[in-house]
Order: sequence, then structure tokens, then C-alpha cells
Amino acid sequence: MRPGRFPGRLLIFAALFLRLLAQPWRRKPAPGAVRRVLVLHQFLLGDALMATSLLAKARQRFPDAEIALACPPAQAPLYAGRPYGVRPLPWQPRDFASIRRLFAEPRFDIVYLMGENRLSFLARALGARWVVGFAGEAPAYKNWLVDEAVPYAAEPEAWTDTASRLIDGPEPAPFDLADWPLETQLPMALPSDYVLLHVGASSATRYWTAAAWNRLAQAVRTAGCRVLWSCGPGEQSLLAGIEIAEHDVLVAGTLNLPQLRAVLARARACVCPDTGIAHLAKVAGAPLLMLFGPGSETLFGASRFFRNQICLGAGPAWFPCRGQSSVHHREVEWALRCGRKLGARAGECRRAACMEAIDADDVIRKLMGLLA
Repeated sequence: MRPGRFPGRLLIFAALFLRLLAQPWRRKPAPGAVRRVLVLHQFLLGDALMATSLLAKARQRFPDAEIALACPPAQAPLYAGRPYGVRPLPWQPRDFASIRRLFAEPRFDIVYLMGENRLSFLARALGARWVVGFAGEAPAYKNWLVDEAVPYAAEPEAWTDTASRLIDGPEPAPFDLADWPLETQLPMALPSDYVLLHVGASSATRYWTAAAWNRLAQAVRTAGCRVLWSCGPGEQSLLAGIEIAEHDVLVAGTLNLPQLRAVLARARACVCPDTGIAHLAKVAGAPLLMLFGPGSETLFGASRFFRNQICLGAGPAWFPCRGQSSVHHREVEWALRCGRKLGARAGECRRAACMEAIDADDVIRKLMGLLA
């Protein structure tokens, strides 16, 4: 039986009731008075890593403060090396013990919500002196306990750069691997020249065709590099149509996130759909080629914060059904993308035609440019 949310919610709302009675007047602490900062989220891997800019800016804005990151347990090992001096706090809504550990923390001066304002109820229950989130999340009740609502950018920009807007002040310095040291050694002996091809994705609408992957892999071999095939746990069935050659290496579903980051750090390049592993490649410093079908390259591709990392995109610049403008439950007029699920029911995508439209020759040409 899966653990339920009720015990955690009971604790949160009981504490929240007492906190609200005791906090009729609230004021934002001055930057010099901020001693403890919490970044709170339950994002998937990709959104969380894109918001690394927020961690960098928090350290830049509060150089002497203790900064904690409350994140899903599977992501916490990535932060064991304390990037930007941030301390990870693994938690999830269905794990009462992890919520109780958050309540055991000393009071935070400011809590930043990466994009989920529903977590403002938890932030206030923890006794946060000030809660900052992005404006406009739907439904409106999720915003009730946010003290400071920051609007999204009015002009197109990468979500990575938007994330750092939660904290006032100049943009953070661009990402540097020295700020996030590699703690994990390679989990296995690997060839000196390899390209990682990650076939998995967070949504079936982002799967590229097996025929296209096979053409790309052959081009990698012809260029004198070995192919490392990768996918997430439980996605091994995606390799059924893949032609794995004798000297290819298979790491599909066998590595944890720190290990996969170590493998990416030594890769000549990484090619993958617009998914979490793409953003793991960014914080590993791997030259990256992202495949964009339903996703927006403007939102999720290259950014100012990661401008020192090589990140190219491939895929149609425009597609007829890529017309939804919702980002993290907010309407953002310029953010055209598609969030439909693959399926035959009303409102679902029957076939990922946008991924089929990605030209394998274009991908090969761009990858050869990276390898050169």
C-alpha cells in the first residue's frame, strides 16, 4: 500500500493554523539579516536542474547565509557535493518522516518556491518569515500564502534564467563546474571517446524513432567514437528496435544520477530528447544536442546562465499543434509548447508527429560539428 498524504497534511495544517494566529504582521527581512534560506520544490529532474541558477543567485545574494534545498529524495544525492554551499533536504509529500524532519529545522528567514506555490502552505507552516513565489499559478488559492509574487518574464527567455528572477538583484554569474564538483568516480571502465545517446524521456510524446537513433549511432561509429546507449529505469523496452553493435556500451537504467553525471562529464557529446538527462548534461559540462518535438527550445534549451556550456537544439522551429502556453500551471503568452500525453482519448496525442519530423541528417550534421 502506498503511503498517504493525510498524516503530512494534518501536521502542516495544524502547524499552519498556529502560525497564522501568531503572524498577523509580516515584513521582508533585509538581505543583511537573512541567515537561513530554503529553496522548496517537488519538481521533476529537468525543471529542478534548470533552476540551478536560483541556487547560484541565492549564494550570490546571501553569501553568509545557510542555504538548504528541499527536493525529492531521488535528486538529493546529486547535491551531496554541496554546490554553492547548498545543503540538500530530501522530502516528499507522502513521506511523513521527511516532512517531520523539515519541521525539525530551525526557522527559515526566506523560502523560495521554484514554481509550485501550493507549497507556500508548507513554507508558512514551517514558520518562514517571508515566502517568495512566481505570480499567477492556477487555481488562485495556491497563491494565497505567498508574500511576494514575482511575474514571469514578459519576453521570451529560458526557464533557467526565469528561475533566478525570484531573487532580486543582478543575474548570477554563469555556471562553472567548479561550483558543482564531481564527487562520483566512473562506475565502470569506459572508452576514451564515446557519445552518450539517451533514448528515454519523461513523456512518450518525446520518443524519437528507433530508425533515426540507428542512423545517428552509425554516424557516431563512422566518426571513430563508441556509442553509449542510455535510458531511465523501466525504459529498457525502448531499446527493442535499436541495433546495438558489438562495441557499443549499454548503461541503460543501471546508473544512479551522480554516476550518470560522472559518465556525462567525460563524454565527447550527449544527444537526447528534451528531458531531465539533457539538463544533467548541462551541469556535467557535456556538449549537448537536444531533440525538440513538443517542447520549446526557447524555454528549455540554451540560456544565459549556462552560456559557457555547449547546448544545441534540433527539431522543427514551428509545429501546428505546439500552441499551448502553460508553464508550471501559469499562462505565459509567448511560451508555445505542447503538454499533451500520448494516447487515443480526447485531448491526447495519437502520434508524436513532431518527433518524427526531426531530421536525422540535421542531427547528424550538428553532432559531427560538436565532435569536430
